Order: sequence, then structure tokens, then C-alpha cells
Amino acid sequence: MPESRDRPYPPFDLATRTIALPSDDMEGYLAYEFGGASTKSELLRLLPPGTTLEGLRVLDFGCGAGRTLRHFLEEAGDGEFWGADIDAGSIAWLHGNLCPPLNAVHCDVDPPLAFESESFDLAWAISVFTHLGANSAAWLLELHRILRPGGLLMASYMGEWNSERVASEPWDEGRIGMNMLRHNNPWDLGGPMILMSDWWVREHWGRAFEVVATSPWVHNQTWLMLRKKDVVITQEELLTPGDDPREWTALRHNLVQLQREIEAVQRTYEGSGSWRATRPLRALKSRLERWLSRASAR
Repeated sequence: MPESRDRPYPPFDLATRTIALPSDDMEGYLAYEFGGASTKSELLRLLPPGTTLEGLRVLDFGCGAGRTLRHFLEEAGDGEFWGADIDAGSIAWLHGNLCPPLNAVHCDVDPPLAFESESFDLAWAISVFTHLGANSAAWLLELHRILRPGGLLMASYMGEWNSERVASEPWDEGRIGMNMLRHNNPWDLGGPMILMSDWWVREHWGRAFEVVATSPWVHNQTWLMLRKKDVVITQEELLTPGDDPREWTALRHNLVQLQREIEAVQRTYEGSGSWRATRPLRALKSRLERWLSRASAR
């Protein structure tokens, strides 16, 4: 039976993209191996009782160089396991080292994926929606598109256990919906940082998926197992604020967070082009303010 430890490991720069490794020696790769194995165990635990992977078509969305996928080599003999990622180097390494029995495809920053509709039974997105900003809804609906009727999606998000590190403030679920931070962060450093509250995810993601199971604290994130609903829904319909007053509180608080970021960047780049550096943040802040103004006038 093929096992992860019997196959080569990716170069350190690829391995550490998906999990911060302590070093590029044996200790670092033991952490890499353990991280992938524990992720597999949690994924299997969240599957509905009686579910097996035999004969299924499965997608690891945001697979990197296969830290999790490499632990499904045995299952790939009875099913079809795919990885998709925006990092071309990671996909090239997978092609040269773990394919077959795995399959891998390079994808763009924005949808679509190069797969037919309703062609997968199961997909997971670990630490992906934690970094998707303006295209988050588009990607959620793209995964909805490729899943078969009743297909399963496991997606993780950051919230209560990440507020101090990401936003430098105590967690308060009443002022967090889907709050986007660090908009200028390059993808090589993780991209934007997205905080989500449980109530916002269940309200908005719940319009396209049914919540099957939840694990509230896995690697400092919340993991949800979702089942595809038989609905046709647009991005606007997915994101339109509901009746919960916390929707507007969260938007206003995100404006406060953005203003803090602008001021921090201005202090950092004072006298060296700070106005240009903060232009994307200021533009986003203006869009949010206009959205709030229009919504309040309804």
C-alpha cells in the first residue's frame, strides 16, 4: 500500500507555503507529515456516518504541493483524487512526484475551474476562504457548481481564535461578519486575511449549502462539513445582508479596521509614497461607505 512517507517531499519553499515549518531539516518535514495526516483524520471524522471514499471523485481546492492529498494515495487507487492550486510551482512538483495516482491542475486566482458541472462527490478547502476577499462568493459558488447533487464540501474559516493575531483586537462576534483585512498582502505572504463569525457563515453560506457537521477548533480555525443544496443562486444573492442587525454593525466595524490599516501603512511609509501605497485600501473603504449609505437609504 502506498504511503505518504514512502514518497518524496517537496522542496522547503513549497512545503512551507501551506504550513509554517520550523526548519528545512527532518524536524520540519516531520511537522509537514504530521500536519497532513492530522488533517486527513479530521476530514474523515467530519464525513457523515457511513460515508466511504471508495469510487468517489474528490477535489482538494488549494492543495499546495499536496500536504493533505499525499495521505490519500491508497484511496486514490479506488477513486479519483484531484488537487487545484494557483501556485504553478506546487502543481508542477505534484505532476512530477505524486501523479499518478493523484491528479493536479493549475487554476487562476478567479474562477472558473477546468471541470464539468456536477462532476465531484467531495471537495475540501482548508485555509482557503481564510484568504479570499472580493472573489470569495465566486469561489464558493464555483465549488457548488462542480459538486454533484448532495455533494459534500468541507471549508474552514478564521474567527474567534484569530482575532488578536489578525486584527489586534479581542474577539467580539457581534461586530464581525465577513471582515476583510490586509488587502495589500501578496499571495506569497498569504494574501488578504478574512475573519468570519459563525452566524454570518451560517446565514450566507447556508443559502447554498446545508451544514452537516462542525468542528469549532481545528488548527485555530472552524471547520464545516457542508452539503450542496439544490438551488441556483447568484453572488449578490449569497452576499446580500440578511435581517440580523449585526450585518450592519460588522460592516461599520470593518470600516474602522480598514482605517486602522490605512493609518498604519501611512506611518510605515511616511515620506516615501504612502499615499500610493494606501490607494487600494482607501478605494475599498470608499466602496464600503457607499454600500452602507445606499443600504441605509433603502
